[in-house]
Amino acid sequence: MSWRDRVRAPLRTASAYHVPPAGAVKLDANESPFPLSEQARAAIAAAVTKVELHRYPDPRAGALREVLAARLAVDPAQLVFGNGSDELIAVLCGTFGEPDERGPARVLVPSPSFVMFKIEALTHGLLPVDVPFGAGFVADEAALIEALRRERPSLVFLATPNNPTGTVWPRASLERILAEPSDAIIIIDEAYVAYSGEASCLPLVAEHERCVVMQTLSKIGLAGLRTGYLYAQPAVVAELEKARPPYNLDSLSQAAAVAMLTHAGDELTRHAEEIAAERDGLAVALADLGFEVFPSGANFVLCRHADALNIDKKLRAAGIAVRCFDRGVVDPLQGCLRITIGTDTENATLLAALR
Repeated sequence: MSWRDRVRAPLRTASAYHVPPAGAVKLDANESPFPLSEQARAAIAAAVTKVELHRYPDPRAGALREVLAARLAVDPAQLVFGNGSDELIAVLCGTFGEPDERGPARVLVPSPSFVMFKIEALTHGLLPVDVPFGAGFVADEAALIEALRRERPSLVFLATPNNPTGTVWPRASLERILAEPSDAIIIIDEAYVAYSGEASCLPLVAEHERCVVMQTLSKIGLAGLRTGYLYAQPAVVAELEKARPPYNLDSLSQAAAVAMLTHAGDELTRHAEEIAAERDGLAVALADLGFEVFPSGANFVLCRHADALNIDKKLRAAGIAVRCFDRGVVDPLQGCLRITIGTDTENATLLAALR
């Protein structure tokens, strides 16, 4: 026997989440390219100097809860906070992962999608089940509903817009999926909704007890705070709170987020609008250069080129980091690059290098 035999079998052949080194032009992590304004920085600096670091954080994130609930127009008691969305995914898997007569609980995940859905499912002993998107990474409602009926999953993760494809699930499709007779918890991950031009699905929570809507501050300009949150009905929140680690959101992040949302929330909204406009222009320019560009509602574009691996290598040599999904094997993301939207200067630098 070896300690290695104690590692969960599905994880033995899995790979850790890989974060490649950054380039001078960083377009690989779906972050906002805009630094915070001096006004915002000053507000955050003033707030964090008052934090009592010798005390544990507020376990309920009370101040942040009230500010964020007001911004979202939701009941503050129905929010659950996490150290980024990653921790919330883990809490969901840990809470709703009870095995049944078939074995491990099943988790439906459209494919390809955010890799942490699968990683957390495997880590918690759940069985992830891929549901491929349609041609061109279009949302396939029929395939998802068929899998929902066939697999009888405990959880369904639907990211809209989806990472890495940029796919936006139509609201009507989500409503029909939620209307299916099922006991599955349906998680709508809206990490990139600020860039989509679509209304949030938060109101669906009131209509469906099994609906959970997840968002984050990371993708709208506060990635360094690692502040994620979800909104659910009280009964669901009560179960999730049993699995959420106490003091999981640190005091500095809470204070900084409150200061930012209170004093400079409009700044985040304005930046999102600018990024969406840059995205549409970059998509056209990439298409003109011979890339197949897929529709995106996020702060990135996914594009395909037969020479993706070589393009990625040459971009990195030029100090430009994008995300290459081409692993040299036949799969849905073969030949694909995901390019985060940068500033107009960064986007121009990228296009010049590609030309």
